[in-house]
Amino acid sequence: MLKTGINPDFITVDGGEGGTGAAPLEYSNSIGMPLLDALAFVSDCLIGFDLKKDIKIIASGKVFTGFHIIKRLSIGADLCNSARGMMLSMGCIQSLQCNTGHCPTGISTQRPALVKGLNVSDKRQRAANFHEETVKSVAEILAAAGLSRTEELNRKHIFRRTSQTQISHYQDIYPPMVAGNLLSEPFPSAFDEDIKQANAEMFNCAACEIN
Repeated sequence: MLKTGINPDFITVDGGEGGTGAAPLEYSNSIGMPLLDALAFVSDCLIGFDLKKDIKIIASGKVFTGFHIIKRLSIGADLCNSARGMMLSMGCIQSLQCNTGHCPTGISTQRPALVKGLNVSDKRQRAANFHEETVKSVAEILAAAGLSRTEELNRKHIFRRTSQTQISHYQDIYPPMVAGNLLSEPFPSAFDEDIKQANAEMFNCAACEIN
């Protein structure tokens, strides 16, 4: 992005916790980086290269509750996706048939006989209720923390038990990046090796070039 000057409007960070019933078992169980670690890394990279002000971060991966949203926003996300939560609110029973066309609830299929089981009028209201109550929960948690806007959240607001005798807030677990700190050496030790291996040409598509 620095080399080309071309920035995306947003980056979606989809953690390894997410997935669908269509995913191979080994992938859903073992492949992917935990969302919180990946989210902190992406957010810190954008801040370090002074790009965060221009690019939004969307967090995705088992986002069900208001606190899930609060936690991800505190680490660096600007908004969250919720796929599984919405599916469950519509009656998904996690039969792992998403890619077969045989979803028994009629949610992820085009087969007329199965789609008949999906009462759209009822399910759309259930999804709307789930969304409304989840957003309401976010507002209530913010108020309980003495905050009025999600932009006020930071890594100091969330704590995690790190041992039997110690509790740390996320700022200790994921030390925040200083804006512009990755634009010149010396780089922070946690990012030094990654930056050295980075290659701006890696994702170039010669076939996509326009003459």
